[in-house]
Amino acid sequence: MSARAGLGRGGSATSREDWVERVRAATDIVELVEETVRLRKAGRNWVGLCPFHKEKTPSFSVHAERQFYHCFSCKAGGDVFKYVQETERVGFLEAVELLSRRAGIAVPERFGETSGEPGRRARLSEALDLAARSYEQWLADPDRGATVRAYLERRGVSRETVRAFRLGLAPAGWENLSQRLAPRVGEDVLIEAGLAVRRASEGTAGGARAGIYDRFRNRLMVPLVATGGTVVGFGARALGEDDPPKYLNSPETPVYHKGSFLFGLDAARKHAASAGELVVVEGYFDAIALHQAGVGHTVATSGTALTADQARLIRRVAPGVALTYDGDAAGQEAMMRSLGVLLAEGLEVAVIELPAGADPDSLVRERGLEGWRAARAQAYDAVTFIQRHLLRAAAPGGAAAAPDPRERALQSVVALAVHVGDEIRRRLLVERASRVFGLAEDVLERAVDLKRRGQKSDRPIQAAARAQRGFVQSLERQALQAYLMAPDELEAAKGEIAPADFEDPDCALLAAHLWQGGGVASESEPVAALARELAAAADDRGDWRAVARMATLDLVVRRLAREQRGLQELLRRAGDGPESQALSRRAEEVAVKTMMLTELRSQLYKQTREQRVESDPEHILSAIKQIQLRATGRSND
Repeated sequence: MSARAGLGRGGSATSREDWVERVRAATDIVELVEETVRLRKAGRNWVGLCPFHKEKTPSFSVHAERQFYHCFSCKAGGDVFKYVQETERVGFLEAVELLSRRAGIAVPERFGETSGEPGRRARLSEALDLAARSYEQWLADPDRGATVRAYLERRGVSRETVRAFRLGLAPAGWENLSQRLAPRVGEDVLIEAGLAVRRASEGTAGGARAGIYDRFRNRLMVPLVATGGTVVGFGARALGEDDPPKYLNSPETPVYHKGSFLFGLDAARKHAASAGELVVVEGYFDAIALHQAGVGHTVATSGTALTADQARLIRRVAPGVALTYDGDAAGQEAMMRSLGVLLAEGLEVAVIELPAGADPDSLVRERGLEGWRAARAQAYDAVTFIQRHLLRAAAPGGAAAAPDPRERALQSVVALAVHVGDEIRRRLLVERASRVFGLAEDVLERAVDLKRRGQKSDRPIQAAARAQRGFVQSLERQALQAYLMAPDELEAAKGEIAPADFEDPDCALLAAHLWQGGGVASESEPVAALARELAAAADDRGDWRAVARMATLDLVVRRLAREQRGLQELLRRAGDGPESQALSRRAEEVAVKTMMLTELRSQLYKQTREQRVESDPEHILSAIKQIQLRATGRSND
């Protein structure tokens, strides 16, 4: 499309063509494309993954000398204007405007352009920008903005941050913005831009008041800024307690679609390449606080559920995501829902869990950048987060009526794997789930295959989870039965394990009862019922002390194995440095202790089979010493 054809009537065509050429000359296509695509030098050109279709091998080429791009697979191509048209879904004139603002070149007035989509979008953009300026002025007003400036100061928002994000104030009152802007842009434009609402009583009899009123009143205003610095809408926080809702966003308009917009993306692009990821939070002020703290690669979903369009925006900018929602139950559930969307788009996902009641804003206000870095260093992969979230959500004692939390967690992982299009990524996800849940890979792969073909995947997961649950219950019930039959061994067990080491909810409740000095009788009927059942099923064998000792060792070894898996995960994320060395030392200590206890357990079992229930303490201590020497490579054998 030529510059002349896209400029409409009125004004000087030559001067406007000059404007287009000035913008073209000021825009380097490599720099422009690198804002959304990771490029690498290949001879005289630059290559990367095409932003217009999914691919694994780069076929997208950018030519610096001739200033055009071309994809050898999908055949997309063009100049800087075409690139913006395709990526931002705008017309030619809007693309020129976006790049003009990006380059700091003034956009000429459009005399005589009163119809058509380009003119419509331009008028909306003009109204939104004028509104942002008005809100900024009202916030800066010595009298009108004093209370809100004090509020921002209490929240730790600096003046520099206020200016950077163009924060503003919509004063109390019904027509502040409407009266200021309607004479310049017209009532219809203010309504279509989502800035004003037409009075419902207009046109009725009885002299009812006509006209429009402001959508945003007595609110702290946060402009929603798209690529190139264009204001497309607003997020507004209520300043009064009796003025719901707390947050009010612009409605959907021709220039704003909340499902395909990420707050802060325009600023975050500059930092995403070096960080290798985008930090995704829920709220505007979470993003603002992180930017101010130095985490410039942060975006917000504007309080909406993360969409596939937003995931695609992220993938254009960075290969990874650090998902950081609030620490409450709603935030955890929102992260669960977001995982599938992000993984389906081929993104690497890390989940940052915050303490209950905390959010990213409060985290950096209280602990600063170091607090954020510490939280980021402890992030979980998607599978581990699912396991932790669903197992933690299971209420102790209520598992009999509810679905097995392990089974639910496994089904969630299977559902995620189904949506991962890349076979290698899907296989890695299954391998990770196998390690985290201690389940065979072929069971998970079978479930994924069934679900992908539209069949029920419940049966293989249910069978595997039931078998695993049976093993856990068998071990834990045997331990509790032995403690009931040999109470003196319970005191020794207390020095090695705790009720938290019991995974079955009912067993954990009985363990807590025994640890507090209780016996078969209990005020809790489920606890009493389990204790009676175990005591009644016990035979009159004489080796309950040995059984108790072996069960205690089994529980300790199981806990150490869990700790070892956690250490390996931390080592995988830690990289090099003192922290990694400390983790390696601890992992080695855990491995040695596990080896010692496993061998000791084997000796106890052998003695029991030989009917030597009363073990010789000196013999056991000597055996432990020999095991330690062999584990450290200093055996006397």
